[in-house]
Amino acid sequence: MKTISKYIIAFLLFLAPYVLVSQSVALVLSGGGAKAFSHIGVLRALEENNIPIDYVIGNSMGALIGGLYASGYTPEEIYTLLINPEFVKFTKENHSKKACFYQVDEPTASFAGFTFKVDKGFSVQLPLSVYDFKEIDYNLMEFFAGASALSKSNFDSLMIPYRCVASDIDSSRMVVFKDGNLTKAIRASITFPFFVRPIDIDGTLYFDGGMYDNFPVDAAIKEFNPDLIIGSKAVNNYSAPSPDNAISLMQSMLMTKADFEIDSAQGVVIESNTGQGTIFEFNRVQTYIDSGYVAASRMIASIKLRVNERGANDNISARRSNFKSRIPSINLNKVKIKGLNKKQQQYFEKLLGENSRFSTTEEFHKLYKCLITNENIISVYPEIVYDSISKGFDLNLIMKKSDPFNLQVGGYISSSGVNEGYIDFGYNYFGKSAKNIKVGAYFGTFYNSFSTTGKIEFPYKIPITLKLKFLVSRKNYFSNVRYFLEDNFPAYIITDENYLDFSFSIPSNYAGVMAVGVSNINANFQYYQDNYFTRTDTADVSNFYFLSPWFEYEINTFNHKLYPTSGQHLLFGFGYYVGNEKYTEGSGKSPLKEIVTDIDYYSIKLHYNKMFSISSSFSLGVLGEGSFSTKPLLSNYISTLLIATPYTPIPVMKTLFLENYRSFSYGSVGAVMDYNFYKEFNFRVDGYYYVPYQKIEKRTNDNMAYLSDPITHHYFVGSARFIYHPPIGVVSASVNYIERPGSKFGFLVNLGYLIFNKSKLNR
Repeated sequence: MKTISKYIIAFLLFLAPYVLVSQSVALVLSGGGAKAFSHIGVLRALEENNIPIDYVIGNSMGALIGGLYASGYTPEEIYTLLINPEFVKFTKENHSKKACFYQVDEPTASFAGFTFKVDKGFSVQLPLSVYDFKEIDYNLMEFFAGASALSKSNFDSLMIPYRCVASDIDSSRMVVFKDGNLTKAIRASITFPFFVRPIDIDGTLYFDGGMYDNFPVDAAIKEFNPDLIIGSKAVNNYSAPSPDNAISLMQSMLMTKADFEIDSAQGVVIESNTGQGTIFEFNRVQTYIDSGYVAASRMIASIKLRVNERGANDNISARRSNFKSRIPSINLNKVKIKGLNKKQQQYFEKLLGENSRFSTTEEFHKLYKCLITNENIISVYPEIVYDSISKGFDLNLIMKKSDPFNLQVGGYISSSGVNEGYIDFGYNYFGKSAKNIKVGAYFGTFYNSFSTTGKIEFPYKIPITLKLKFLVSRKNYFSNVRYFLEDNFPAYIITDENYLDFSFSIPSNYAGVMAVGVSNINANFQYYQDNYFTRTDTADVSNFYFLSPWFEYEINTFNHKLYPTSGQHLLFGFGYYVGNEKYTEGSGKSPLKEIVTDIDYYSIKLHYNKMFSISSSFSLGVLGEGSFSTKPLLSNYISTLLIATPYTPIPVMKTLFLENYRSFSYGSVGAVMDYNFYKEFNFRVDGYYYVPYQKIEKRTNDNMAYLSDPITHHYFVGSARFIYHPPIGVVSASVNYIERPGSKFGFLVNLGYLIFNKSKLNR
């Protein structure tokens, strides 16, 4: 009997290694937005302790992290990819976005808009998503292109067999992806309803799988039938909905409560402590990763009791190295345009170039960033397809044309009393070339204008844009009389600027533009020489007519059109002016007479502003500006000031007529500090030092102007403000310091953008 027992024991010991190897482990990763970054910490802890993973399944962000792991990325590589600011800090749809700068119109006071069409009834295109995923779509394509090609679109042939779940909107059911386009499957799984635009796969729209199962344990059992399940839980179910919180109401309506339990006989749950914050706090991803690592480390001992160690042949590093060595290099064959008609397709093919060939996706990426904000399309989806014959990849850009009509609205409300509204209506005709016409208007207490702009863009490898703009505008400083209560400077100043401007421009790389043009300018100024006038008096009038050829070179990568926190702005401008001034003295001082003076001069301006991101919440900026002009002294002191170049580094200065900050030539430097102290709230401090080369002075015995000695005056400007960036517009409360007669400090509360049409008289 003892002999038989020995043989049985020996036989069992002989079989033991094979029995142990046959044990399979599935890893289930929940969704959870930013909180799901805790899965990276879980993976790191499991690998460090040689816990084998045979299958991976996930939902939402868990699907993304699981897909990267199954595709051969290490936890450290996943961390590096996903914390990249280009990935984490995806932009909101309504916020300012970077674009091909040659297509960007001058900034306006607009803070909201929509497109529409009327050919088949009035149809409005409202934004149905909060976050813009065009850039993330490109990153996902790059992340998974190689592994997807190697697996031949069979998720069982990845380094680790993989599944992800998504929701089929039309049939109201959960779908488990096991093959097909890996990038699209993961994109479908991370598409949180109403925050991210849904994705179309073979004619079916998909959203986040969390609508039906945020912790797909049952799907793991059905797909893999594993011996053990390790579940990584990043979030709890959503709390009870609040009647005052639209997001919580949508979550409760759309997302099914998940069962985060696993039967102890089937596996274990690693529950990361990610706190009570929202799933969109991507500034806390490092905390979430650490929480996942700590939670998994605490469970390692109990997991090891249930998982048998594998032999050296199943070493994860060896498997990963073998898998990666077989991944084909991502060499592009050709970029193709899909989803548009033939003429529209030809437009983008010309932008891409005759051969539409790029060596790598990295080489094409810069142009892609330009294409995704093209004004003629509303969406772009990059799809990469492997060609087994050429051993290269074809890149398909699936585009959707924007509606032809668009309407923009905006404005500005201020405690200063300078209030304005803004509206513009545009029409785009998109074919082999892109044609655009826009009519816009400002209306308010201080500034009123009407403008019409026509633009034609000819697409080539170097696109050419022709633009014609007509503008009529008025600034009424008399309506701002409250600023002059303690000032002897004339309160009554009304300036009209009207022009017709034609320009020709080409891009300089993707963030710059070079333009040349000619402007026909009429500027009409009405003013008194002092404040001692009666209702029966008539104002002095200076009427200017100029023909002005000009050149500009501009680079702009700012992330906001007002109060930017990253990027840079460079502007070099040259203008030559030839014309005359017709000066008519008002009846208040002398008999009516007109003096005509011929004028010609040139003006050069250089402006540079750069914001440096010191950390995720802290930015520093530097600014330098200089102007040189051969403008002459005119018929009187006020008209000379009116034609001088104003210096307006802070917005409120655009509404004030400030003697000390107007000159023909000047230099200035400045610095900015911006601190994002809570979500969309910033605290910003900026200061500027301004030196006119020769200050324009007034002679005491008459109303004539003269120039001071060089560099004998200098002035400071400063502001401190709290800024809030809501989904539309901007709100700020500021204390401003401006060196002027009377009170130098002022407090303002503003809503909206204090932006006017660009002046051609002082460009």
